[in-house]
Amino acid sequence: MEISYRPYNADEVKLLKSYKFSAWKHFENFGMKLVGFTFLFVAPLLLYEGFVAEVPPDVELPIVIVLAMAAVGLTIYFMNRMGELTHNRQIEQDIRTGEAEVIKVRTDYVLKRKEYEDLGSGFYLKIDDRRTLYLQGQYLDELQYSKKFPNTDFEIIRSKKNKELLDIKPNGEYLKPARKLKPFTKEQFESGNIHEDGEILHLPIEEIK
Repeated sequence: MEISYRPYNADEVKLLKSYKFSAWKHFENFGMKLVGFTFLFVAPLLLYEGFVAEVPPDVELPIVIVLAMAAVGLTIYFMNRMGELTHNRQIEQDIRTGEAEVIKVRTDYVLKRKEYEDLGSGFYLKIDDRRTLYLQGQYLDELQYSKKFPNTDFEIIRSKKNKELLDIKPNGEYLKPARKLKPFTKEQFESGNIHEDGEILHLPIEEIK
């Protein structure tokens, strides 16, 4: 596996710009989370009024205001933690760096991890006797169905800073997976005991189960 860097071409810059969130997308992301957190905070108050006793209006209004402010604050916190608030700024920074990361992979052995829900199939690709590259995502589906991936020789092109996928170029021949593995379980996803897209595993591919 070889990693190199080169300037973006015009098509790649255009593609990166298409990844930016529109004003409506930001509003939609904020609104959906705000509704969820508001319901989470207000639900106990509604249950109390429905099954215990009615809260006086002069007390209820301040409580609702405080809960609404808490919901807004929590929404902003989670959007910031998930990178949604800085997403567009990160894309612009990526474009300003002017460099694409090109990962060249040559392999002669691959395993397939069956898809969990709609996350796309996963593939383990042998780099050498001690390292294995794991790729997973719906971005591989079209190449997979057209028998262009897995491939004996291919390139992954992505942005240097944020690792946004720009292209996958199959240069070799289709390589049929030697065997298929069960999908990750729900418990593995919840515990984080899974392999991530683009992760390099420091273990022989023969030891993967």
